[in-house]
Amino acid sequence: MRLIGRDHPAGVLRVEIDRATRSHGGLVLVAGEAGIGKTTLVTGAAEEARRHGALVLGGSCWDSDSAPGYWPWVQVIRALRRAASPDEWASVDRGPLAVLLGEAPAEHKPEGFPLYDAVTTALVAMSHHRPVVVVLEDLHWADPASLRLLEFAAQHTWFERVLLVGTYRDAEVDAEDHPLRPVMAPLLSRATTVALTGLAPVEVGELISRTAGREPDPDLVAEVHLRTGGNPFFVEQTARLWHGSGSVTAVAPGVRDALHRRLSLLPVQVGELLTTASVLGREFHRKVLAAVASLPVPAVDRLLAQAVQARLVLGLGGGRFSFAHDLVRETLYDSLPDAAERHADVVRALEGDLEGEVFPAELARHAHLAGDLVPADRAVDVLVVAARDASSRMSVEEAAGHYRRALARADTPRRRIAVALELGHDLFHCAEPAEARRVFDEAALIARELDDPEPYARVALTIFRLTDLEDGGAGLLREAHTRLIGPPPDVPPDELARMISLHATEMARGAGDYDALATGLWAAHDTTPGIGNAARRLALTEELISVSRRSGDHNVEHYATSFRWVALVELGDPRYADQLHAFVALSERLGLTRFSFSSAIDQCIVFTMRGRYAEAEAMLAKATELGASSHPGFRMMYLHLRWALLLPQGRFAELDDLAAEIAASTHPCPGLPAGIAALERGDVEAARALLDRPAPDDRHQQMFEPLWLRFQARFALAAGDRELAARVREQLAPHRGKWLVSLYGCDISGPVDLWLGVVDMVLGRCDDAVEELRAAQRSAERMQARPWAALARRHLAEASGRSSTPEPVAAAAQEFRRDGDVWTLTYGGATVRMPDSKGLRDLHVLLSSPGEPVSAVSLLAPEAVASARLGGDPVLDDEAKARYRRRLDQLDDEIDRAFDDDRAAVLDRERQALLEELRAAAGLAGRTRRLGDEAERARKTVTARIRDTLRKLDERHPGLAAHLRETVSTGAACLYSGHEHFKL
Repeated sequence: MRLIGRDHPAGVLRVEIDRATRSHGGLVLVAGEAGIGKTTLVTGAAEEARRHGALVLGGSCWDSDSAPGYWPWVQVIRALRRAASPDEWASVDRGPLAVLLGEAPAEHKPEGFPLYDAVTTALVAMSHHRPVVVVLEDLHWADPASLRLLEFAAQHTWFERVLLVGTYRDAEVDAEDHPLRPVMAPLLSRATTVALTGLAPVEVGELISRTAGREPDPDLVAEVHLRTGGNPFFVEQTARLWHGSGSVTAVAPGVRDALHRRLSLLPVQVGELLTTASVLGREFHRKVLAAVASLPVPAVDRLLAQAVQARLVLGLGGGRFSFAHDLVRETLYDSLPDAAERHADVVRALEGDLEGEVFPAELARHAHLAGDLVPADRAVDVLVVAARDASSRMSVEEAAGHYRRALARADTPRRRIAVALELGHDLFHCAEPAEARRVFDEAALIARELDDPEPYARVALTIFRLTDLEDGGAGLLREAHTRLIGPPPDVPPDELARMISLHATEMARGAGDYDALATGLWAAHDTTPGIGNAARRLALTEELISVSRRSGDHNVEHYATSFRWVALVELGDPRYADQLHAFVALSERLGLTRFSFSSAIDQCIVFTMRGRYAEAEAMLAKATELGASSHPGFRMMYLHLRWALLLPQGRFAELDDLAAEIAASTHPCPGLPAGIAALERGDVEAARALLDRPAPDDRHQQMFEPLWLRFQARFALAAGDRELAARVREQLAPHRGKWLVSLYGCDISGPVDLWLGVVDMVLGRCDDAVEELRAAQRSAERMQARPWAALARRHLAEASGRSSTPEPVAAAAQEFRRDGDVWTLTYGGATVRMPDSKGLRDLHVLLSSPGEPVSAVSLLAPEAVASARLGGDPVLDDEAKARYRRRLDQLDDEIDRAFDDDRAAVLDRERQALLEELRAAAGLAGRTRRLGDEAERARKTVTARIRDTLRKLDERHPGLAAHLRETVSTGAACLYSGHEHFKL
């Protein structure tokens, strides 16, 4: 049946579908207001696609804050599984799609590139069997990630037989405050847009006639057009009413009145059931609806069948239904005189087994809208669960909203304190420290009124851990100590906090209060800084993991597992690798965004420590994707991780740019990374200016103390400062065998023995330095930390030369070796590190075979065949060229005879490809190129990249650059003629 007034839009879609079935797909966006006919248009297009043999998949967005991420794509992938044949489904990699298919834990929240790639790959795989058309409706209600996935799919399926079609309300998305406006813009730039507007008066009359089965008079058509603006949905509803009552005046107050009249024709029980369903949302499950309506499931099925027949409800499969149009649901919902009571019914009905049928945020919405009709303890439970779920997805604003509602409903002091501490924690971590402090202060006021000292101690410890107070939190801690233990001693705040945490921990153990115990253990962990306390922190993390498993708190288990591998690194214990693997496995198993973010951060740190820089870069990029926008403290963390990654690679130009960013950031000690980078560059004076800059406060000083000791030791060596070396030695000596770790693990500064060896060289204690540096090398090798092992070897060679007890095996005087992505180059007593390059690899090959010529082709491509090295054979012989010409003649004839433009285009592309092959095989004046020409290309390329490397060495190591210029010759064969022995 022809769509009235939609000939052009329908024609556009037909063209797109036809092209997708024969050649390649694209993206079409159908825009218009509610009821304008978008669904009808794309439904007709879907039928057209099926007639062309295409597989049509559909998904619809949901207007609800509790809609799960990627909801329209969930429907698409599930439909793909239902519709695909066994052979087709076997071609799809289903592993990454487990969550969308409902085959993974419910709390798993997929994010980012891996999911985009998995969905797109599945569609492409299916398109190799038959064309695929994906229809996504109501994109104005989509989550931003779903739109980004659509953009990704559109970009990566352009040359496949995949057509993507979306509908959305442009009037809503174009509003300046609409959250999807910036996300929709990239889609519009690459899409074919079909904008639907109201029908013309003649078309309105035709639609009324078709709908009502009789011709309207011109005045009635004009009135309907005026009242509806030509909106087809409104016109159809008005036409049905006119057919039944002979009047169109019901349209005047709006389409809701028309819907009320239509609904009044239904049986009373159906209307009541749909009114109850309107409370659940646009989509609902039959079992949940039955529980809320207090009806048997078979009775609900019978009533829903009538609603489906009346086209007010659509069956989605799997027991799920949706309203045919959201205006139906809104009209029903607005008619409720007791909406709060209905929401309370939902909360009551969903206790027990059915609670898992709705998302935590949706259940929280019902609890909030029910008001006092839901008991306070139940409402708070529901709201806190929703808040924790949102927090685990790094949706910090959503989590704070749930916590605020829970705080407003909490009706006991202890519950208010517990909720306030969770709310304050999330506010602090979403860059609202002032609001967090206000919430914490409110918790402290409540706790102060209680006779029980434990809640007040818990509040004081939380405030001390998270906020920066002028007095270090000493006032709160003293009062908490007085209440919990007695008059406090005159000790610093961190010591006072440690004493309180230990006492509170013992009390919580005895009472079996897991929340209080976890708070005490974390406070003890965070107030036990310093190199000498790693073993204590290791024991605390072990108990935290045990407590979290008993209480089922995945957050505590996750972070305690992370801090456990950090403590093992501080102790120089190689078992840190097993603990890191356990942490990554836990993060993957839990599958939540926040945990994936932390896992990427930790893997970046360890890959950097091990010299696996490419993998570290990849993990830092992943962490940035997951947490850049939702983790306010990530910027400072990112800058430091980036600094730690660039420094061992010697990427000083990038470090200079990074230093300015660090200085402008919230980094508490920006001089430390800048000073260490200056020392590595050899700029002692620049580092000297940063030597005496203290940390902002004692707590930050403790956090950065290991990095500060590294800086001082490195400066003492560069400047020959014996007094500074002696001070550093005194601080490091008690911690032999351990490692320097700062910023809760974000910075790893190598073995303590390494820096002891460095300062002992400055002090002239060369025999001690040799032993310490040997121990540092062994420790670094056990820890798989190649850069630190290389640094220890370099200093060991220097210390051995000064020592009265030289190394048993003399160290090589010169060095040209690669560790991961970094080259260590030593010549004439000077050492530099440079990032990997092809020129350095060429020189390494030449230095490994002094006096032996190496062909340039071998350097350019070691796998090159012998003929490429020797040259002589034509790329194309005469017979091959003759065949090319014959095929070109055939193509010219076929192109001339082709009546189909697309067929002609295919033949023309083959013709162009053959011509390019012939051009590539021809030299000057059309002469046949010979394979020997490869040797000339190799000569030029290898010579250029060796010269480029020597130019860079002029700046970093002029002595080595001069030596190599004198001893390395390039050409068709390259040669190192020097007599120096390099350790390779």
